[in-house]
Amino acid sequence: MHPDVYRGIWGGQRCRYSPIQTTRYCSCPLNQCEASNKFYEQLVNAFQYNVPITGAAALIAESIQGVSGVKEFPRYFLRRAYELIKSNNGLFISDEVQTGFGRTGDNYWGFEMHGVSPDIVTMAKGIANGFPMGAVVTTTEIAQVLTKAAHFNTFGGNPVGCVIASTVLDVIKDEELQYNCKQVSAQIIGYLRVV
Repeated sequence: MHPDVYRGIWGGQRCRYSPIQTTRYCSCPLNQCEASNKFYEQLVNAFQYNVPITGAAALIAESIQGVSGVKEFPRYFLRRAYELIKSNNGLFISDEVQTGFGRTGDNYWGFEMHGVSPDIVTMAKGIANGFPMGAVVTTTEIAQVLTKAAHFNTFGGNPVGCVIASTVLDVIKDEELQYNCKQVSAQIIGYLRVV
């Protein structure tokens, strides 16, 4: 089940990191989230019955589920999912295509709000402001695996794309777009708040 505390079966008025919460009552104690615990139990059950004894390969997660309706995980859920995958010998891959480059306002990377350190980060869109560009960042250990086999990428390292991406990254920093995103998003969220 998708861990959606806004419209899902569990969740209350203090279960998301967002300034906008569901209006349902929340009996969660401070620094705890009962909805997160219930969604996490479902994830543990999925691991128990679907992951081989040798462990899992990887968990891929967006810090905010962009494609499925811009849904936030319950508090602490992604951190616990991260710990679960790591305890099962798997990698954690953070998909930052929609949340990276300061677009959440509070953090440059969406995974930072959850207190996790991904093994691999995938990014695109914001890196070159719409110019077709993507990137993968990973640990040295994982990157060295690519030297063990032939790796081919027709468009990898496109010099025009690299100049555009470098310029966009400078603009994000120089024009303080992360701060701007935080201010503008607070206004928009306020306008869109459902009473």
